[in-house]
Amino acid sequence: RIVPHGTRPSPSFDAMALQLRKRQQDAIHRMLNLNVTRIVPLGEREAEETEVYKILVMDRHCFDVITPLVRVNELRRHGVTLHLLLDNERQPIHDVPAVYFVRPTAHNVARISADFAAGLYESYHLNFSSSLPRPMLEDLAAGSVKANAAGKVAKVFDQYVDFVSLAEDIFSLAQKDAYVALNDPTAKDADVEAAVAEVVKGLLSVCATLGRVPIIRCPRGGAAEMVAQQLEKQLRDHVDARGSMFSDHAGMGSGLGSREDRPILCIFERNFDLAAALQHAWTYAPLVHDVLDMRLNRVDITQGSSALDAAAGKKSYDLEDNDPFWRANNDAQFPKVAEEVESELAAYKKAIAEVNAQTSLGDPSSDADMATNTQKLVSAVASLPELQERKKFIDKHTNIATALLGHIKNRGLDEYFALEEDLLAGKGDKAAVMGLLQATGRGTPEDKLRLAIIYAMTHSGGDDAMSPADAEALEGALRASGADAAALGFVQRMAKLNQSLAATTGVPTGGQRDNRATTTAMMTGSESNLLDYAERLYGQSLSAVAKGVKSLLASDRQLAVARATEALMSNDADSHAECAEYAWYDAKARTGTGGTPPLNQSSSPHDHAMVFVMGGGNYLEAESVRAIARGDDKEMRGLGDGGGFGDAHAVSHRLGAAGASSTTRRSVVYGATEMLTGAEFVAQLGALGRKTGH
Repeated sequence: RIVPHGTRPSPSFDAMALQLRKRQQDAIHRMLNLNVTRIVPLGEREAEETEVYKILVMDRHCFDVITPLVRVNELRRHGVTLHLLLDNERQPIHDVPAVYFVRPTAHNVARISADFAAGLYESYHLNFSSSLPRPMLEDLAAGSVKANAAGKVAKVFDQYVDFVSLAEDIFSLAQKDAYVALNDPTAKDADVEAAVAEVVKGLLSVCATLGRVPIIRCPRGGAAEMVAQQLEKQLRDHVDARGSMFSDHAGMGSGLGSREDRPILCIFERNFDLAAALQHAWTYAPLVHDVLDMRLNRVDITQGSSALDAAAGKKSYDLEDNDPFWRANNDAQFPKVAEEVESELAAYKKAIAEVNAQTSLGDPSSDADMATNTQKLVSAVASLPELQERKKFIDKHTNIATALLGHIKNRGLDEYFALEEDLLAGKGDKAAVMGLLQATGRGTPEDKLRLAIIYAMTHSGGDDAMSPADAEALEGALRASGADAAALGFVQRMAKLNQSLAATTGVPTGGQRDNRATTTAMMTGSESNLLDYAERLYGQSLSAVAKGVKSLLASDRQLAVARATEALMSNDADSHAECAEYAWYDAKARTGTGGTPPLNQSSSPHDHAMVFVMGGGNYLEAESVRAIARGDDKEMRGLGDGGGFGDAHAVSHRLGAAGASSTTRRSVVYGATEMLTGAEFVAQLGALGRKTGH
């Protein structure tokens, strides 16, 4: 029988409410322990007379779901001796139970039925990442009966964990090319509806994992409201059903739910702020993702630049929340990160020197000296594991920062960053833009294309509108640089449609209304060529790059999605007009609201929010959203300005102090259909451009 997600223990909803990653991790651990209600501590498990050893079988998608959550040694702790991919050739292991974790697709059901027929395992614990449709359940049952294996199927679980938790406050639905699927003008209605249904399915899993029914807010019209309406319907069905995953909370909040318990889910389309998906970044996590192509919290670094170095292979590094340097600096400006790496290296060398001094022996003939020497040796030995761990983190981030510096030098990323910020602030330099776009300008074709699209977006109307000659020169420069101008053509066509619709309705549409109004200048000088001397940096310290650029980077710029979310969370008189533009859907309301907020909730603030972007997100936008949870306090904003390994306790202490100063601390989670680099996003724009004849 199918066991619903709601049989899990109810999570508490405390001040740091949206601990999505932790709750998904707990669900995965329960699954690995054959879905027992209580996870037995490791010590108790080892004391048991028998241990249940098992095999874990996954499809590729669910492998990606588990990868950021559970390491190989943790799998062994839960009795998993072997993990295999469903589509790979597998040998029979007759005396071992198998835990399956797969998506509910016809292909996967057929593969499982084939495993029944082959009699691969002793028993089958089947776990689907989301709800298994009734027809597929019947096919699965028929396959087990045909193979005479019905008695071997222990249980079938709908887990509702069909998303990837990349950090405590970042998740992805891992839905490839979602922007193309949602924006393809040549797509059939059925294809668009299928893409919307996939988004709804993923968001339902997120809500189920949190164990709360959110209040949904979204811009009116378009795919975002389609998702909101369908998600509300599915949530309402589950709330009303007996034994559902939300049944433990059905009576909370008097139907509408108190603001402490009910988060808001803000759904946006990528077109709401197209520029945020194209901009070059200058902070650590967005740079690592965009430049070094971080995947599932892992980044591959090639040591050196010669063919011999490349042949020697790559080094892979995990960037997780358990890395104190990453936690302290992931939203710090890159020059600050370089300084912190050197600071930590200096602190490590000092600690090693102190250990060496402690181990120097006194007079061996003296009993007092002998006792002192023994204590020093014990202390030194005890400190070595911590020092070794610190050295691993230092080496990791030194290599990553060095790799980033190489890309900054070769591609002129500081110039792109400066120009894009100026363009979005309404003060771009056309000559500087055209200089970078020329074939002789630094940067990859994708870098040039991203800059060109931002330039076109900020000069698409009004007094700053490009002339036909300027547009032709822009496209010509791109083609000469080897870039595919199809992406630019698609964005220009979309901008013209937005302008036409705005002229007809008198209301600004899409993200273009916010691209310039919500951005401010980040640069206070014109030294955009500060890295021209980078060939000398490799013989110097990493922080040398920070000396010239640091003064240019002081800004608390808030991206459009973050600004809209903060207004929806505050929901006060100052933001009332803006909030009124967003539809309201609540599955726990007694009757459907039709997108209009009820009167008693029209000015109620919210402390917890989930932000979701359809069509792809990135770490730059996640960073801007994360700042909402930190609030306006200067000390809280300073947490993102860098800090070393030794600062982890201080950060935790400051967070606790901040939380103690108010009754409830804000928490915000950012998610997207997929996390995209700038190059990946322009590739999707290019695909759409070619579909529309550009």
